[in-house]
Amino acid sequence: MKKQIVISCLVYILIRSSALFAQDWGIERQYWSTGTAYLLPAKRGEIGIFQPLRYGLSEKVEVSTHPILFMVMPNFSVKWATVRTESFALALRHGLSHPSPLMRILGRPGIGGMISPEFHIPFILSFQNELLVTLPLYRNHLLTGKLAFNFAYKSGPLDPRTTIDLPIVYIRSGVYYHDYGFKLGGDLKGKLVGQWMYLIDGDLFYYPKAAGKINIAFEHKGMLFWNKSAGFQFCFGYLLSYGEYPFDTQWHLLPLLDLQWGLMKKVKGSK
Repeated sequence: MKKQIVISCLVYILIRSSALFAQDWGIERQYWSTGTAYLLPAKRGEIGIFQPLRYGLSEKVEVSTHPILFMVMPNFSVKWATVRTESFALALRHGLSHPSPLMRILGRPGIGGMISPEFHIPFILSFQNELLVTLPLYRNHLLTGKLAFNFAYKSGPLDPRTTIDLPIVYIRSGVYYHDYGFKLGGDLKGKLVGQWMYLIDGDLFYYPKAAGKINIAFEHKGMLFWNKSAGFQFCFGYLLSYGEYPFDTQWHLLPLLDLQWGLMKKVKGSK
């Protein structure tokens, strides 16, 4: 009899703990929600050394920008929550960036120069448009699908010899040279144990107007996150990149490391 009581108590504790864990995850998945269809809570901001500054204007609108990069490459994006249920969440993200100032700074000889100064850099506006759909899996994990259409406006021709043939940079700047492109991707993130979380993702880039064999690229990330609190997290991992460059196709494996901070404005009347 005592043995049955002990077993019953243990089963109850396990079920109750699981329910509480699922409930907490349902709330916390709005924090550190980069790459998902979930938005930050209203009045909450997040920023990292390499991540953009994100801020929840309301329960339906989130804005973001890279503040340091903004000085040489003005950029801004808005994410709207369109549908949110217990089964899935859907959001749209639209961004705008102006890379011309940065490319002109890099167009110089000597240290810091990556583009020959002989080339003219026209006025460029890059538009990013993305659809995100996130499905909660057992409440402890989130599966996100992403489909993006990006295009660029240029005041004049951009010489293809101005490309910066570095991983990450070359792949994303392809829209400046090929007018438009698509991105298809997926993310899987969730809790491991305690304060540890993980992220696994993959993105395929495709530029239809690119000549020859330089119209496809692929990136894959694997990350571990240590969430000290809602106000700080530390993350590290790797990035595997494949690109069809003008000179050859190449794979790159890069380490990733970031510190991220969150700030939640106190509601009036709260302690």
